[in-house]
Amino acid sequence: MLSTSLPRTPPALRRAFSSLGGYVQDTVIPTYHFQKSLTRLPIPKLEDSLARYLAAVEPVVSPQQLADTRRAVAAFQSGVGTDLHQALVARDAANKHTSYINQWWLEMYLTDRQPLPINYNPQIKLKMDPVPAKNAQSQRAASLIASSVRVYRTLRDGKLEPDIFHTKPTTSKTPAFQYFCKFLPESVSFYGAAALGAYPLDMSQYKNLFASTRLPKSGQDELKVTPGSKHIVVQRGTKFYTFDVLTEDGDAVPDEQILANVEAILGEPLAKSTPDVPGMGLLTTMNRDAWANARQKLEASGGVNKASLELIDSALFVVSLEHKSPTTPEEVSRTFLVGDGTNHWFDKSFQLIVAANGTASVNFEHAWGDGVAVLRYLNELYGDSVKYPVLKASSQAKPRELAWDVKGETKQLLNEAKKTYEKWTSSLLVACAETPVTRAIGKQYNIGTDGLMQMTIQLAHFKLHQKFVATYESASTAAFKHGRTETVRSCTNEAVTFVRTMTDASASDSDKVNTLRAAVTKHSELTKNGVMGQGFDRHLFALRAMAELQGMDVPELYTLPAHQIMSKIILSTSTLSSPALEGGSFGPVNEECYGIGYGIEKEGSAFQLSSYRKDLPQLKELLVESLVDLERLLADTTPKK
Repeated sequence: MLSTSLPRTPPALRRAFSSLGGYVQDTVIPTYHFQKSLTRLPIPKLEDSLARYLAAVEPVVSPQQLADTRRAVAAFQSGVGTDLHQALVARDAANKHTSYINQWWLEMYLTDRQPLPINYNPQIKLKMDPVPAKNAQSQRAASLIASSVRVYRTLRDGKLEPDIFHTKPTTSKTPAFQYFCKFLPESVSFYGAAALGAYPLDMSQYKNLFASTRLPKSGQDELKVTPGSKHIVVQRGTKFYTFDVLTEDGDAVPDEQILANVEAILGEPLAKSTPDVPGMGLLTTMNRDAWANARQKLEASGGVNKASLELIDSALFVVSLEHKSPTTPEEVSRTFLVGDGTNHWFDKSFQLIVAANGTASVNFEHAWGDGVAVLRYLNELYGDSVKYPVLKASSQAKPRELAWDVKGETKQLLNEAKKTYEKWTSSLLVACAETPVTRAIGKQYNIGTDGLMQMTIQLAHFKLHQKFVATYESASTAAFKHGRTETVRSCTNEAVTFVRTMTDASASDSDKVNTLRAAVTKHSELTKNGVMGQGFDRHLFALRAMAELQGMDVPELYTLPAHQIMSKIILSTSTLSSPALEGGSFGPVNEECYGIGYGIEKEGSAFQLSSYRKDLPQLKELLVESLVDLERLLADTTPKK
C-alpha cells in the first residue's frame, strides 16, 4: 500500500502539530457563552408581511390572479389574519426560550414522507489537499476523519470559538475583546459584544452536528443524539465497518491508528450490490413511512440487525469510501449527491464521502440544521487537515464489520428499493458550468455580486421559457435565537423590468444597466430584510400553522391559485463561499424545478445545476451567456478611470 513507502513523521513535528492538545482551537470565549442572551427572532408586522407578499406575487401571476389575491389579502388583514397574528404573538411571548418558527419548521421537515436524497440532502465538496500524496484515498479519508474528531472534541469541550459577525474587526478581533466578553455574565454577553460591533450568532444547531441521526417513524420522524459516542461507521460497497476514534477517556486515538483502520477496510474485497446482498444503505433512500415500517421489523427481529442499526445511529458520523473516481464536475455532483444508494446512509446528520481519487464531500440531512453548523465544520475540517503531514499507518487496526441478517421480505424490499432508486436517479440531470467572471466585478463596477448572479438566473430562465416564475434563495436568520431561514424572493418587479429591458433589441445600454442596478439594489434590500427576520414566507407559514393548531379552516389566502404558484418553486437557488470548498449541489424540489447552486470567487464563477427537465443543458448555456453579457454591459457603461 501507499503508506508503507512513506516516512514516519518525526516525533518533534508531531508534537508541534499537537500543541492544542487535539483541538482545532482553544477559544477564550466559551463556545455557547452568548446563547442565553441572543435577541429573539422578530415577528414582522402583519401589514408588512402582506404587502411584501403582494409585491412578490405580482411578477409571477396573471392580472386576474393578482386581483383575487389583493382581495383575499385585504379580507385576511381585516379579519382572521389579525386574530391569527395576535395568537402567534401571544404564543411567541409564552415561549421565550426559542423562536416562533423553530418547532413548526422542524416538524415541516420531519413530517414530510418523501425520500431524503435529492429532495432534501445537499452535498458540499471540499477542495483537494495541496499535498498530492495526501489525496490518496486512504490518506485523505484518515486525515479528514482525524480532523473531524478534533473538531468534535473542540466543540464538545467548549473550545470552539463562538460564531460572530464582526462589523468592526479591528476592535472585536482582538484579545482585549475576547477577555472582555469572557467575563461578561451570559445573561448580558450578547449586548456587550454588540456594543463593540460584534454580533454573536445562534449556535443551537451545533448540538445535532455529531453523533446524530434522523430516525424514520410512521407519520413523523425523530432526531436522536447519542452523548458519549466514541466510534464511527465506515461504508464501502455494501459492507459497514466500525472502529473507535476516541479512547475511554474521550481523547482522540492516534491519527496513524485511524489510517491503519482505513487501510484495513480498503484491503478487504469490494462487495458490490447483488440481488442476494443489495446493500442496507438503500433503506435510507425510501419513502419515510416505508423505511419506518421496514426498520421496525428489523429492530423487532433483535440480534445483529438491531445492534448494527444502533451502531450507525450512535456513530459520531458515517464515512463512505466510494469506489468510483469522479473527475468531471458532473460526475462529482452525481456521485456525492445521489451515488448508487448502497454505500450512503442519508439519515445521519452528515456523511463524509471520500472517492477513490481523493475527492471528498459532505452530504447532510437538513431537518436538524440549515448548513450554518455544517459550513463551520467544513471550514475547520479543511483548515485543520491541511496542516498535518502524510501519515504512516500503525499496526493497530481493529475495524469490525457490522453483521446483518436479511431474509425474504427485507431482501425483496431492498431489491425493489434499488430498482426504484436507479430509475429515479437516472431521470435526474446534472450540469455544471464555469465562467471567467470573478468576484472582482463587484468592486470594479460597484454592484452586489449575489444580486448580479440572481439577475443572471432570471435572465437565463426568461430566455429559455419567456416567463417569470417563483424563485427561492435562502437567507439565514442565525442572528437570532433559534433562527432558521427566510426566503428571498428574487423574482421582483424590478427584476422583471430589467429582464424585459435586457431582451429588448431597441433598449439602450444605459437603460439596460440602470434597470440592472435597480434590480440588484432591490435584491440586496430583500436579502437584508431576510436576515433580519423581515421577510414574509416564514410569517405566513406560521400563521397557517396557527390556524391548524386552532382547528380553523384554511384561510382563503392560502387556497388561491396565486398561493399555489408561489409555493411551487421553479428556481431553487443557493450559494456558499469559502476558501475550503469547491461548490456544492442539491436536487430540484419538484418535477418542474431547477436546482441552481452558484458561486462567484476570485478565480471565476460557477453554476452547479440539477433538474428532471430535459432542457437543463440549454439553461446551463444561457446562464454562462447571460453572466458574460452582463459583465460586458457593465464594462461598456462604466466610465473609464
